[in-house]
Amino acid sequence: MKTDEIRTSYLEFFQKKAHRYVSSDSLVPQNDPTLLFTGAGMNQFKDYFLGLKKDMTRATSSQKCLRTGDLEEVGKTAYHHSFFEMLGNFSFGDYFKAEAIAWAWEYLTQVLKIPVSRLRITVHETDDEAYNIWKNTIKIRPDWLYKMGDKSNFWPANAPKDGPNGPCGPCSEIYFDQDPSQGEGGHIEDKRFAEIWNLVFTQYDRQDGGKLVPLAQKNIDTGMGLERLACVLQGKSTNYETDNFQKINAAVARELKIKQTPENATRIYAVSDHARAVVFSIGDGVIPSNDGRGYVIRKLIRRALWHGYEATQGGLEKPFLYAVVDDICAVMGKVYPEIVENKQSIVTSLKGEEERFLVTLERGLDKLHDYISNPPKGVHGKLDAAFAFELYDTYGFPYELTRKIASEKGWDVDEKGFERLMEEQRKRAKDATKISGAIFTVSDLEKKISGLAATRFLGYESLESKARVLFAEVRGGEGVAVLDQTPFYAESGGQVGDWGVLEGRGFRGEVTDTVKKDQLFIHHFKVLSGTLKIGDEVTAKIDAKRRDSIMRNHTATHLLHAALRKLLGTQVRQLGSLVAPDRLRFDYSYSQALSDEQVRAIEDAVNEQILLDADVTKEEKSIELAKADGAIAFFGEKYGDRVRVVTVPDFSKEFCGGTHCHSTGQIGSFYIVSDSSIASGTRRIEAVTGSGAVLYARNLRGEIGKLAELFKTSPSGVADRVVKLQESVKKLEKEKRQGVTATADPKNILSSALAAGKIRFASYRLGQGAEVEDLRRLSDAIRSMSEKTVYFLGTENEEKIHYVIGLSPDLGKSSLDAREAMKALSNLLNGSGGGRKELVQGGAKNEGQFQNRWNDIVENAVRYLKEAEV
Repeated sequence: MKTDEIRTSYLEFFQKKAHRYVSSDSLVPQNDPTLLFTGAGMNQFKDYFLGLKKDMTRATSSQKCLRTGDLEEVGKTAYHHSFFEMLGNFSFGDYFKAEAIAWAWEYLTQVLKIPVSRLRITVHETDDEAYNIWKNTIKIRPDWLYKMGDKSNFWPANAPKDGPNGPCGPCSEIYFDQDPSQGEGGHIEDKRFAEIWNLVFTQYDRQDGGKLVPLAQKNIDTGMGLERLACVLQGKSTNYETDNFQKINAAVARELKIKQTPENATRIYAVSDHARAVVFSIGDGVIPSNDGRGYVIRKLIRRALWHGYEATQGGLEKPFLYAVVDDICAVMGKVYPEIVENKQSIVTSLKGEEERFLVTLERGLDKLHDYISNPPKGVHGKLDAAFAFELYDTYGFPYELTRKIASEKGWDVDEKGFERLMEEQRKRAKDATKISGAIFTVSDLEKKISGLAATRFLGYESLESKARVLFAEVRGGEGVAVLDQTPFYAESGGQVGDWGVLEGRGFRGEVTDTVKKDQLFIHHFKVLSGTLKIGDEVTAKIDAKRRDSIMRNHTATHLLHAALRKLLGTQVRQLGSLVAPDRLRFDYSYSQALSDEQVRAIEDAVNEQILLDADVTKEEKSIELAKADGAIAFFGEKYGDRVRVVTVPDFSKEFCGGTHCHSTGQIGSFYIVSDSSIASGTRRIEAVTGSGAVLYARNLRGEIGKLAELFKTSPSGVADRVVKLQESVKKLEKEKRQGVTATADPKNILSSALAAGKIRFASYRLGQGAEVEDLRRLSDAIRSMSEKTVYFLGTENEEKIHYVIGLSPDLGKSSLDAREAMKALSNLLNGSGGGRKELVQGGAKNEGQFQNRWNDIVENAVRYLKEAEV
């Protein structure tokens, strides 16, 4: 069976068993702070397992997953992946072990037709219930049924002893015999047996001291890797040989211009895996960056490029991963259309990241070679851990590559020190993300409000309503309340929550925020007078003026999104937003800064729609019909079977549950305050509307008025006065530079050159105030009158140093190379640059190199030239 056929057959099988099909969740977990990425099929059903949601008792899914715990093994072993699909069927307080085991057996043996003789079973050593079902009901031979301990057959592993506290339970795993020719013997832990399905029986609440208390609601959570199942059914020795992977492997080999040989297999497999992970992650809105999820994706891209670098034996000179995106979309886009819809932005983001890293990789190689060629004092034959970590952390240099190059040069690496620094970084990253150690982390408030009936939202039609208090808690003058119905919009989809008041008999509270937990609206309030308790009737009234401002900014956000896509291309997509009363913030995918003309064009497009005063319609319809009508989704939202579509005729059509104007004219006006880069391939627009735009314009007018007063001119004359002031400053700077460079006599510089073997070395440091152009002029002068000379010229300002290394014309055909000379000095300069054999130019952050190391630079240059064969 083909991989796609297996996925379909599994989902259809469990749908026939009354399971609701639930589409794959995003790789970015929605409203779950305990997870960085979705790593298992059960993640999106956490609230069902906890009993917080009760509208479904059975579910089945094929979940896209990302795990990075075993990256070193990816490509090397048959089954390890960073990205994979997990098939799962789930019960939330419905069926339990008997049905889960029977259906798993039925699917494997009757639907997939796997011979019984090739299956083996494990159960937890204390789980007599599961053991007896397998033995007496399924009729598994006792010698094919194994009892195992907490490490392999309890979830989480070793939970009874090590924790964490919370829901847990024994497992039953199903294995496939990959080599029946060895006979019916063997042990389940032999490599010939591959685990294909894990049935988790969540039946306990693990408490302090390892106490296992039976849960009132017992659950089933199963997981079966689609790639591994395809490998088994297709008779392959590794997942990477299955049908879908073969197509991606071929694309990787094509772009790297290498053959699919056994020697290249590991590298190709790793690139194919990481490429899938990166495509799906960027498709779900994760942009490569230096922290959080973005850092993980950046790391995967760099690992893939390193594997490509190794596979081409260092011949990788240009990006190649982005060219595989089309192939991945062709293989997987039918099942996961989001990667096709976002293909252009995936390609743009990925290519830009590749280009940047290849430059960084080259710099890292230079630094490593320079370190080995010119080691710091006291270093002999062993790379310092801090230096190896700098290569890894700053330059994205894989540790394996550092170790390999060092070994080729006869050097070792301080591996223990490097691993210590890595562990410290992992701890910092974990602390920074505030990810909980326990999957089923539930706040006290969530426990208290679980089981309450859903809040009915009236805020689309009403600003005020009567309501009954379903839950209330007050501490120190502040409280939270859940109502049976409310006009208050709860923070969602980037729109902030409503403010307002709650009033009851003898009670008055100021609502300072409204948030949502599933279908419950939680009102945070300050007590102004009286008390509030469950069962009270209150009047809920929102701050109408604030709501109006929010609606203006939300509708304007839709118009902005549409304008960006119309003017910049449909590859632009929303990656995040904030809709507040005083402003809107919009993060979007685009690789370059907007020009002034583009900003004006976007403003004009939005304001044109405002002047048209077009109706803004809101309609609820099925998600399939909405997509067919061309509606697009905002990133970060999870949609059900029915969606609300907000439309501005012939301009914008989006899924959105937020509050909006009745017509575009209510926005008043729209003005972009800023457009800035917040990450590679990601930009942020901040804008204002209505009274916010008026206030912004008024403030600008005030600032220009102050400048006019300072310059003693009219507001319209400020620009001319600034231009004249700039001209005066430039004149003064030029005079200062002329004073600085006047002492830079080429003849004097050459006359003080030092002997360096068969040639001479001249150096000169221009004073503060000189610029790069002054360096170039002095370099040209020295070069025109020198022979058998290498020269080094430098200058600096408060922020940067600049330098030039050149050869006299008669050395042009010698073995000397200015580029190599710059590499030899790079440890002292800590900079970068480039050029040609005869002349290079570089720069770096000013860290006192010239003030503190000028003599060292000269000495190292002379030593280098003496050792060079001219």
